Amino acid sequence: MSPRSFFLAGVMQGSRSGAEMADQGYRGRLGTLIRRRHPDAVINDPGELMDAWLGERTAAIRAAHGELARRTVVRREDLGDGLTELVGVFHRLTDLAAASDVCVAWLPGHQASMGTAAEMFSAHRAGRTVVAITPMRQNLAVLACSSVVLPDEDAFARWLADDGGRA
Repeated sequence: MSPRSFFLAGVMQGSRSGAEMADQGYRGRLGTLIRRRHPDAVINDPGELMDAWLGERTAAIRAAHGELARRTVVRREDLGDGLTELVGVFHRLTDLAAASDVCVAWLPGHQASMGTAAEMFSAHRAGRTVVAITPMRQNLAVLACSSVVLPDEDAFARWLADDGGRA
C-alpha cells in the first residue's frame, strides 16, 4: 500500500495587500500531526513547493506580485514572465491538491482565502477527502467542498487518530 498523500492548503496572503503574508507556522504543526499518525506520508506543502519551483527567482517574483497592489487595472497579458510563472505555479498547486489523497485546509478565525478555496474545490471535484480546519461552519464554499469541518488542531489530531485520513 502506498503512503497517503496530504496537501496542506491554507491562508498564505488572504485579504492582505502588497507582499504581506499570513503566519505560515501552521504548516509545520499540521505536518507534525500528520506524521505522528502516518510516518511515511507524502506531505505536499505549497509554501515549500513554490520556493522549490521558483528557485532563485522567488524573491523577485514575490516583489512583483506585491507591486500589483499599486495597479488600478491588471491585465493578464501585461503580467510579465515572473508573474505568469507564478500563475502557472498556482495552477500546478490546485492540480496537486486534486491528486493528493487528503486536502487539509487551514482557515483560522473567519479568514477567507480564495487560493485555499480553489485548492479545496479541485480536491473535492477529484473525489478526495477535504478536511477544513476552521470555525466557518456556515461558509457555503467550506460546506460545499469539505468532507469534514473541524474547529481546531486538536480536533484534527483526533480525526487523524480516529479516521487516520481514510474518510
